Amino acid sequence: CDEIFLETYTSVWKGDLKKLNLKFKKIERVDLEENINKILTIAKEKKVAILIPGDPLIATTHNSILEEAMKMKIKFEIIHNASILTAISETGLQIYKFGKIASISWYYSEYPYDVLKQNKKIKAHTLFLLDTSPKPMSPKEGLKRLLEIEEKRKESLINKESFCIVASELGSKNKKILFGKIKEMLDINFVPAVIIIPSDLHFSEKKFLSSLKNLKI
Repeated sequence: CDEIFLETYTSVWKGDLKKLNLKFKKIERVDLEENINKILTIAKEKKVAILIPGDPLIATTHNSILEEAMKMKIKFEIIHNASILTAISETGLQIYKFGKIASISWYYSEYPYDVLKQNKKIKAHTLFLLDTSPKPMSPKEGLKRLLEIEEKRKESLINKESFCIVASELGSKNKKILFGKIKEMLDINFVPAVIIIPSDLHFSEKKFLSSLKNLKI
């Protein structure tokens, strides 16, 4: 490639950038969402790569880049990577039992609570992604947000006695998978992480999670 750009705002980069042994330019959210035409203009004349932690098409921002590239008749190639959407199987939960996904962001929104409600109706697990900008949100902060919305809405979807899973850096040697009641997770600060609120569990899921916690559920 003639020019390489590194984007780290949609996911937390835990690797050593020096090991890439590449000359690259770090880009921010504004570069991809508001000024992407600057990069695409370069791509019309040169070979350009945008490096992204995780799978490149999980974030909707990256789909928008492809759309703009097609409008400008710029050829592109996608190299897929590991994704949290498959890595969550490491928690012992079955992929096909997950429902809609929601992000818990720093700005107040009740959308994650609405998604949890929809998933509970169909007895599906709920995966919550946590905001990474302007700083990574911790599981503690994400869970407190859900409890805050519950306190306001009072629909009895979630409380401190509800079970949840907190997972971090799945697929790496530093992975963490914690299972327990929300009240036991309200001091978890490691990042990056995701939160899973499980619905009705298959017996094999119960067995796996019980081995994590040594807990009958």
